[in-house]
Amino acid sequence: MPWPFRRKPSANDLAIAVDTIRHLQTQAARQQFTMEIYNTAMTIALDVKQHGDEVWIRDTAPVSDPHRAATYLLPAAQKKATIAESMASEHYSYPAPQTPKEALQAYNSWTDFLAVFLARARAQLTCWAELLQNPSLDLGQRLTALDQAEDRSLTLAATRLNDLIHYAGISTDAWLSLYCAAFNDVRSRVDLPPFTETDFRAKFLQGLAGGRPRLFE
Repeated sequence: MPWPFRRKPSANDLAIAVDTIRHLQTQAARQQFTMEIYNTAMTIALDVKQHGDEVWIRDTAPVSDPHRAATYLLPAAQKKATIAESMASEHYSYPAPQTPKEALQAYNSWTDFLAVFLARARAQLTCWAELLQNPSLDLGQRLTALDQAEDRSLTLAATRLNDLIHYAGISTDAWLSLYCAAFNDVRSRVDLPPFTETDFRAKFLQGLAGGRPRLFE
């Protein structure tokens, strides 16, 4: 039968776990920033749209005016690809934790997600650039080719991060405080004022309830 007691993490493993959580949450906040940039461009550029939730469900829309879409979406795609490349550089420069195993699994899962995320960002940039040159192109299949792969890898990365948070014994309140700090880190990089924890939690709960919280306005 399984041993009923979980071994308490050592002080060193706990410190590594918390540092890894901070790193991955900051990466997640940067990914959220790219989504808001791209979705805002879609809102401006496209006429008919089905809104996503800014986190898990992508915005979708037909390209009724390819030139107008490319005019707005190309700069957004360029910015998204630049940030994705910066995220990858930042992540790869962070030392992969060897212990605890939950930290390494979370790190590796995010590494796998970043590969798909970066490939998709580059594909979007290429597609919109090509559309600007040739408005008759049908880009639907190319633009969505990596959607499912990105969804799967992001879901696994989130699961592994949650496993690490559970391993570290971090309470919901403490986790929200760490997440707020991660978003404030990223907001400071783009010259936005910090959230209070009250404001951040309200926006986060809005998202859980099916709303569309904007965390970088």
